[in-house]
Amino acid sequence: MIKVNIEYKFALVLILDETPDIDTPEGLTAIEKSHITLIGGKALKDHKDTLKPHKGLIEVDGIPDIKFGRTGQATRAMEINGTLESRKTFFVEVTNHDELRTFVSELCMKLGMINPEPNRFYHLSLANNHGGNPFKSVGDISTDDLVDAKSNLPMEDIDLLNE
Repeated sequence: MIKVNIEYKFALVLILDETPDIDTPEGLTAIEKSHITLIGGKALKDHKDTLKPHKGLIEVDGIPDIKFGRTGQATRAMEINGTLESRKTFFVEVTNHDELRTFVSELCMKLGMINPEPNRFYHLSLANNHGGNPFKSVGDISTDDLVDAKSNLPMEDIDLLNE
């Protein structure tokens, strides 16, 4: 069981004390502070006043065990201050989306709001091409980025997924 904490600063994130043991692709640097974004900062912009009293670590019960699956790499060209920049992020998907989505929606209700990202694709960014800076990772990773995904599941789990 991975030890986790929930934190609110700009976004609502699940802080992980450890990550799955997956090799980082060549040319990318591991991200040291591991987290899963539960709700992105842009989506929380309209809820800042509601969340302000909860800034920092949030104590909650019932956080589901996080299960990981396939890895993928998201690549985006982004314009930053008038300059085009290439961002690559290597990630692993969270496989128990429904369980985590239910938890996030219930947490939002406790915090006095409705989950603004009910269809978010949960993943853990493992490495990127910007020195491992988590603020320079691709932010809008989705299932589409799993096109050339590599499975990290035992064979019996893979068979269950393909049924």
